[in-house]
Amino acid sequence: MNPFRPGAGRRPPLLAGRERELAAFDVARRRCEERGEGERPWVIHGLRGVGKTVLLGELLAQVTSRGWIAAKVEVAAGRPLPQALAHELQRALRTATGRHEPGRLRRVLAVFSAFSLTVDPTGGLSVGLDIDPERGTADSGDLALDLLELFEVLGESARDLGVGVLVLIDELQEATGQELRALNTAVHRLGQGLTPLPVLVIGAGLPSLPPLLAEATSYAERLYDYRAIGALEEDGARQALTGPAADLDVRWDHSALQLTLDSARGYPYFLQAAGKHVWDEAVRSPISVEDAELGVAAARAEIDDGLYRARWERATPVQRQLLRALAQIGGSEPAAVSDLAHALGKKSARGISVARDEVLRKGLVYVPERGFLRFSVPGMDDFIARQD
Repeated sequence: MNPFRPGAGRRPPLLAGRERELAAFDVARRRCEERGEGERPWVIHGLRGVGKTVLLGELLAQVTSRGWIAAKVEVAAGRPLPQALAHELQRALRTATGRHEPGRLRRVLAVFSAFSLTVDPTGGLSVGLDIDPERGTADSGDLALDLLELFEVLGESARDLGVGVLVLIDELQEATGQELRALNTAVHRLGQGLTPLPVLVIGAGLPSLPPLLAEATSYAERLYDYRAIGALEEDGARQALTGPAADLDVRWDHSALQLTLDSARGYPYFLQAAGKHVWDEAVRSPISVEDAELGVAAARAEIDDGLYRARWERATPVQRQLLRALAQIGGSEPAAVSDLAHALGKKSARGISVARDEVLRKGLVYVPERGFLRFSVPGMDDFIARQD
């Protein structure tokens, strides 16, 4: 049985290299449960494929099993954040009513009903119980105020139950500026109480997310506990490959393991793909260098044809010229827009502004800092360099 699990958002058999984040979350979880107090909101940011969604899923699983009111939201362009949040909270509250005495949840259900009617006036977000909405709470139409009041009532109910509230928001960089401003305002005011309620709000997104939050409200720089995650250190990457194999009494030849590690460069998505294909090639333990060579080549071909080529083919010829310049000048690091413009024969950055905005909207690149661009997926520069 192949133990490796490549794929977007799929939990690997061993969640290696994220011990720091998991340990910090465990402290926050225990504080909510034992003292009824919340912590600062988090923002987890990193390139695509480094495991942000997997990490959020792990945090969700940890508290769901302990009876928390927990929801995981994925923001998408064109779908308002309040709508996405209401749908997932509906699911979370339905689960909570099956685990806790419904009477103890009556007020939070009434307030959620009022909030949900601002999102869907048809009443399509009912939690399935005959509870009238609590008019005047979380239904003003002012998103910042409504989120604050909803989070407050959720936190009060969770404290009464001896649990916490966890709200996870993935792809948060896709939210509008107005939505980010409302979220910042709500969690800022939520944390100002003498005893913060046991509510944990964790956002995740590309490295462009922290600047976007700060642009929405200047105090966001101090509001969140920012946690950057990236490629795994060598020990973590090694564990990701050797741990699942060892559980099935399979060993790696040292050179085969090093070859696979060197090809993956700590990129979790590639580690899982390489592990899967190397495993498929191996016929006995230990896994040999030949197995690793064949498996790595198959993994690279799979990722080229899926992850990279799909992005490359979404780009127009003009956009590809910009991406080629970024690959040549920046590689895996940021490149100045002025340098890219010069390389493309333009007098100023304004000459590539249309192509720049288009590749940004398509998610092919992001802005790590003003005046710079960087690929949003590790290894895209190497793929482009291999294209005719």
